[in-house]
Amino acid sequence: MNAKSQVSLLELAPQEIKHAKVIAGVSPYVLRRVFGFWVVFVAAIGGLVTVAPDLSDTFVTMTLGVLLLFTFLIFYQSRIAEGWPAIIHYHKRIGVVQDPVARRFLFVADHLVTDAKPHVLTPNKKAVAIQIDDSQLTDEDKSLLQQAIWPEDNSLIALSYFKKRENICASVKAIVGND
Repeated sequence: MNAKSQVSLLELAPQEIKHAKVIAGVSPYVLRRVFGFWVVFVAAIGGLVTVAPDLSDTFVTMTLGVLLLFTFLIFYQSRIAEGWPAIIHYHKRIGVVQDPVARRFLFVADHLVTDAKPHVLTPNKKAVAIQIDDSQLTDEDKSLLQQAIWPEDNSLIALSYFKKRENICASVKAIVGND
């Protein structure tokens, strides 16, 4: 990353995400609840299968094995500690997820953010547009902005999950001092 660069594409480690301020995305709390409901579902199905009459031992064993395997895979991939953030604030930069699995975020310096507004992606996905003053950007910075999931001139777009777009916009504005 260039020292004068106003835009950067960074992969964050799980510890770094824990220390970032998550503005929008799926929180660890939601993931814990989903995983908890899954465990209750597995216990209920496992209990029903084991007490059901006339089921073969092979069927019961395979059913329990598959449920336990899925439980392990869900737990292994769930990122319960960090969640799946869409917009974060980290080291005086606003970051929008570029690759959620790799934990890669496209960051812009706080002072470049001019506004945040509700946005709609075609056909009907609710999102937030973080508008940027691109007058201070180099051509390299502008080309880096085009690597966003939904590239648009002068803005970064992120989906809004489980949170009102207006609240996300207000949070971004409060962080960058545009409220």
